Amino acid sequence: MRIGLINIGDELLAGKILNTNARDLALWLASLGHEFAFALTLPDDVGVLVNTLRRIDETSRIPAFPSTGASPMAGLDMLILSGGLGPTRDDLTREALARYLDTPLETHPQAAAWLQEFLARPYNPDDPQIQVPRGMIPLCNPSGTACGLHFAKDGCLLFAFPGVPREFRTLFDLHCRPLLERGGARLLRRSVTTFGLGETRQRELLAPLSIPIPFRFSSLPSESEVLISIEGFAEAGALEAQEIILDKTWRDLLSLLPEESIVDPGGGSLTETVFRLLRAQGATVTVAESCTGGAVGHLLTEVPGSSAVFREGYLTYSNEAKTKLLGVPETLLKEHGAVSEPVALAMARGARAAAGADYAIAVTGIAGPDGGSAEKPVGLVHIAVCGDSGAECARFLFTGNRETVRRRASRTAINALRLLILKDLQKQK
Repeated sequence: MRIGLINIGDELLAGKILNTNARDLALWLASLGHEFAFALTLPDDVGVLVNTLRRIDETSRIPAFPSTGASPMAGLDMLILSGGLGPTRDDLTREALARYLDTPLETHPQAAAWLQEFLARPYNPDDPQIQVPRGMIPLCNPSGTACGLHFAKDGCLLFAFPGVPREFRTLFDLHCRPLLERGGARLLRRSVTTFGLGETRQRELLAPLSIPIPFRFSSLPSESEVLISIEGFAEAGALEAQEIILDKTWRDLLSLLPEESIVDPGGGSLTETVFRLLRAQGATVTVAESCTGGAVGHLLTEVPGSSAVFREGYLTYSNEAKTKLLGVPETLLKEHGAVSEPVALAMARGARAAAGADYAIAVTGIAGPDGGSAEKPVGLVHIAVCGDSGAECARFLFTGNRETVRRRASRTAINALRLLILKDLQKQK
């Protein structure tokens, strides 16, 4: 089925509230094997909602997008409205639906009974939550005071739910999910996390790859990582055959990617992968930071159980701290400056020795917006890692504001540790 969502609320358009219902619905529909056709966000305006519903009417009978190049609203099987069903003056969804259907609002005894039961006291007979457009079916909402609404028109099922995320999920599970569950069918999915592989380069590398029907390719970039996925919904009788096709396609995809860019073929995050690598060896790590403000340590301790691998961290912004805590020679700082390869290496070695850890990460740089020069511009960062096999350092020039430089440097530092651990494991073979 092709399913659309209309979110209603001035607060959503103004960015005052994060629209989690759209994200959650997309995930639910994907797991159930249905297509999320579109998500719209509209203001608390009766006329806008009525006109939008009429526009959907005009396009809903057109064959589905993109086979004909029609609107994403075409070929719609279900439409869900989220929001505007509460008791306040800006809750106008009922009024809009009544106008759209050219029918009056009426007090509905079932809606009134549910409201009284939820409140555990007599309800206000003027409460708009007991008003239902004639011809619509009220839907029980055990999580709140506003009932949902439902009707069918021209083969398209319409549901109106409260926008409060807890209530939205409750009504979806009660009234939509049973209609969407497909016995024995399953979503087949493979994912890989990559690091340092921009989408342009990724597209070049994966150009020879052919994605068979019914599978789809997706690429989700974050700060420095990209989550690449292939997924598709397989009916019960075709599961085994589709699994074989997906596995071959996935092997072909992985073979086209540089080995060092593959963080986790199973789709795990960078920090989760480094944690597993350290834990598998019984190894520990420490960090010395001078520009990232503890962000590297924060990333390493995001994973539950991180105390098993993370020893301690050092925030050494001043030269005195680098010397006192990490043993960086004053002569080295004077000769090369704090932001330099020799100092980054000395910081990593010093942190490892001070903490008694197996591995160490050191970061020193200029996050900005001030402090840069022609020789050492803002965004310059030296990242060093060291372990039993030795130490290595790399120079990076990150672009963006202060926070962006710090985030990118932190994740790049974690990835440098990943590559060093993999190198050590390779030597042990």
